[in-house]
Amino acid sequence: MLYSRRIAGAKTRAVFRRNRRLLATNAFETEQVESLRTHGYALAPGFFPKGLVDRIYGKADALFKNLQIDLERAYSVETGERRSLAGISYNELAASEKMIALRDPLVHIPELLGIAFHASILKIAANFLGCVPPLYRVTVVRDFPHSRALHSGNFHKDNDECDSVQIFVYLVDIDDRRGPLVYVPGSNHYDVRSCRPRLSRDLGLAGHDGRLSDEEVEHVYPRRGWAVLRTVRGSIAVIHGNGIHKGPAWTRPGDSNNEPRTAIRLDLHGYKRGVVRDMKENRMRKADFGRMSELQRLFAHAAIVEEPIAAPFLRQDEPERAAQAHAG
Repeated sequence: MLYSRRIAGAKTRAVFRRNRRLLATNAFETEQVESLRTHGYALAPGFFPKGLVDRIYGKADALFKNLQIDLERAYSVETGERRSLAGISYNELAASEKMIALRDPLVHIPELLGIAFHASILKIAANFLGCVPPLYRVTVVRDFPHSRALHSGNFHKDNDECDSVQIFVYLVDIDDRRGPLVYVPGSNHYDVRSCRPRLSRDLGLAGHDGRLSDEEVEHVYPRRGWAVLRTVRGSIAVIHGNGIHKGPAWTRPGDSNNEPRTAIRLDLHGYKRGVVRDMKENRMRKADFGRMSELQRLFAHAAIVEEPIAAPFLRQDEPERAAQAHAG
């Protein structure tokens, strides 16, 4: 952690210091950062307008069902590992995969740009991490319900060697049928208490997909203190990945009323020792990149493409109006 923050991450911290003017927070953003520091998570219910979210969901749903997906980015129910999805129908994917992701979402759904690179999201993340993160990946993911909790549906930490943040913008209402995220407040503080629950795989056990059972966590952190993030579509949930969490976590696995969870997911983390950048750059159109603000370009890590798209770039002020309304 010291290496990733102070040595490998020195340049990204310098970028943060040079751009303090761009990254200055308003009252709402400051409140979200403080919640992350104190509890390890933050939630902004209904941040983005439902009309905008529903348009994005409609396009994403059509792309998922037309199999416009990243063929290498999924987790199999059978193996728990990524595998190629070539030649598999959508219904087969729903039965066999824990999660699938769209291919090049910023190219195919340009409205995502105004959300994924929204000024408030960028400022919250940077001020919490204390740097402009070298890794900023934008995906649209769909998680399918199954008969038991799988992989990230069991408690875990994302890593212990560098700070990481995951941000979800929900494209559907999140209730028990669509698998809310569950976070253990304060488990990201690197104290003795947070270190006590260890992953089963650390002990050479394969139970719970090598992750923590509810009972192991409850022994240290009483269940009544867990935060279950049920919320409406358009909400932003931000978590410090170094804390104990699980999700989507369907309350009743195997219930016929359970439905998939669809969300925009942003992955941010600092440098890991000995690990070269492990993500593909976010592919987007040249014209869309050209419209980005100075702040947005700090995070873009863009690979420019020229594919024509019928849908226009989202007006920069549309999601910004939502932020202004939220901040009062």
